[in-house]
Amino acid sequence: MKRIVAFAVALLALLTLAVAPSSAAPATTLATTSSVVVVKENGRSFAARVIQPTGSAPGAYPVIVFGHGFAQSSARYTSTLTSWAQRGYVVVAPDSQVGLLPSHSAFADDLVAAAAWAHRTQPNAALATVLAGHSMGGGAAVLAAARTSGVTGLVLLAPAETRPSAVAAAAGVTALSLTVVGSKDTIVPSSQSLSIANAFAGPDSQYVVEGGFHCGFVDSSSFFGLGCDKGSITRAQQLAITQSVTGDWLDANG
Repeated sequence: MKRIVAFAVALLALLTLAVAPSSAAPATTLATTSSVVVVKENGRSFAARVIQPTGSAPGAYPVIVFGHGFAQSSARYTSTLTSWAQRGYVVVAPDSQVGLLPSHSAFADDLVAAAAWAHRTQPNAALATVLAGHSMGGGAAVLAAARTSGVTGLVLLAPAETRPSAVAAAAGVTALSLTVVGSKDTIVPSSQSLSIANAFAGPDSQYVVEGGFHCGFVDSSSFFGLGCDKGSITRAQQLAITQSVTGDWLDANG
């Protein structure tokens, strides 16, 4: 059964709104390391950011592969990617298809390749794979999930429709999914994102961040904010909510 949970800013449960995103961390926070690598897998080659817990813990940490939004880079999602790694995940974020004419299909293939690369090369990686993404990257994550086996979950932040269609691809995806949208999103309206979520063949959870906006899912706006929207909460507030909600869901389902 579909579950829709609306998040109201005024709720006492969201006291994290008043603090910086980096404070929205679980009780146990692992030290992490970050590096930029070149992924070579499945005949593909591209740069990617890898953030994961430090130290040796063979097979202990599920893999999260994250797709960035249109004309963005993985660096703009550092706080969220780090918050996941601090909970015990190997996070890989490709920096491919960052131009003004991206191929959604190629980006999906890069996400699939990044997951395979992580399992092949990262000793701490567990078998579980979560595909995640924002906007274009969220739609590409859906395409990727439909193209590969072994995906245990999806975490989508304001996912956008893609070419080929993420809505159509979702009908063949049975993995658990979480879709987070902002009620004030004017770039990818929540109705578009939720049309993807509603198409999933498997169980999905949907969370609405009241007052949230599209650019509120990134750490900073590119192009001096041109083309960005605004919400009725701050970016810091939205990131704190997003990192708490997605992290808790990952720990329960990832």
